[in-house]
Parts: sequence; structure tokens; C-alpha cells
Amino acid sequence: MVCAYPAELTVPPSEVNAEALAGLSPEQRKARLGQALLPRVQNHQPILAVHITVLLLELSDAELLTLLENDARLEQKVEEATSELALRDETGRVRRSDD
Repeated sequence: MVCAYPAELTVPPSEVNAEALAGLSPEQRKARLGQALLPRVQNHQPILAVHITVLLLELSDAELLTLLENDARLEQKVEEATSELALRDETGRVRRSDD
């Protein structure tokens, strides 16, 4: 069973733009972007959505805004992040092929 992210903690992507982020601290910007991204990521990869969103938040704010506007680009990034997570072990380190 997949648990949806609580609606009160999400932000509609339409409310997240460069102008809306301009007056926020870097931490607040990432939080707002994460709140907008998570439900969109859940549409593509519900089980790993939180982990993928955390990885995506390492991108620049401009790239994150692009992902919110372009679902095909978001899907591509979700696939890349899913592949990256598959290579990590339980400690978060990238697994080597001889492990």
C-alpha cells in the first residue's frame, strides 16, 4: 500500500515560481520546491518518491522549477534517480559490482 503525502504539506506547482521563491531563504526555497515536487514524483514512482525527491532537491532551484513545468523532464530525472538509488546499499554508499 502506498501512503500519499498529506495534502496540507504539499504546495501546488502553480504556486511555486521564481517570483514566489525570491523572498525565501535557501532552506525555505528547497522546502517549498520539495512540497511541490513530491506529489508529482509520486505519480511516477510512488514507493521511492520521498527518496527521489530528496535526491532531486540537490539540483538548482532553476532546474527544479523546470521539472515542475515539464513532466517529461521530471519523468526522466525520476528514472535517473531511481537508477542511482538502485546502486546504493543500505548505508547510502554506491555499491561496487564486486560487493
